[in-house]
Amino acid sequence: MKGISYRGNHICFGRYALQALEPAWITSRQIEAGRRAMTRYARRGGKIWVRIFPDKPVTVRPTETRMGSGKGSPEYWVSVVKPGRILYEMGGVSETVARAAISIAACKMPIRTQFIIAADSKEKNDMIQPQTHLNVADNSGARELMCIRIIGASNQRYAHIGDVIVAVIKEAVPNMPLERSEVIRAVIVRTCKELKRDNGMIIRYDDNAAVVIDQEGNPKGTRVFGAIARELRQLNFTKIVSLAPEVL
Repeated sequence: MKGISYRGNHICFGRYALQALEPAWITSRQIEAGRRAMTRYARRGGKIWVRIFPDKPVTVRPTETRMGSGKGSPEYWVSVVKPGRILYEMGGVSETVARAAISIAACKMPIRTQFIIAADSKEKNDMIQPQTHLNVADNSGARELMCIRIIGASNQRYAHIGDVIVAVIKEAVPNMPLERSEVIRAVIVRTCKELKRDNGMIIRYDDNAAVVIDQEGNPKGTRVFGAIARELRQLNFTKIVSLAPEVL
């Protein structure tokens, strides 16, 4: 195979990707092995896109057969990969998790690959949407959440400060009331996406964080860590504001 890949060489869906550096025929078994390795390491978190498909059949004839009588039966299927082709994409997880998961998938490939990050998709991934991972800013027992859906308008795609989401607990502190894989409600208190106020001020936090709440909107924890936005006071989350050490 000559040349480089002119199609499928850009990140289109996720933020992190595995890119091929050499030409090869990658079999369907190798593609599936890489996908399973990424899924298991991420513990079914985030989202994975497989950008190649094995659409080329490879025929094999039995040994000790006469010449002629055409080709043999298809033995397996391969995907023709050229240098620069994106093999896998990953999103909704941190860079540390994505780099480790993709490095395991790279070991399943028969060629040299590299880990790349989409430079133009940072703003899209900063916004909170389903499959986004968030830190927990209280002492309720949960450490990390994954957004399942946004409560409110059915056509709302992204969550902002003050929005209530339904999330699943990905990491939890042992021997606490909240356990891993439990579905809870939480309110967004910090976002990496910048927030523009009416007076022209733009505020942005270092992480996406939420506080676990009950059905009445009261926090389940007794402490709130880190600074939170003052917009929560206008949305009647006054108890969360009173527990926060700093309100910006």
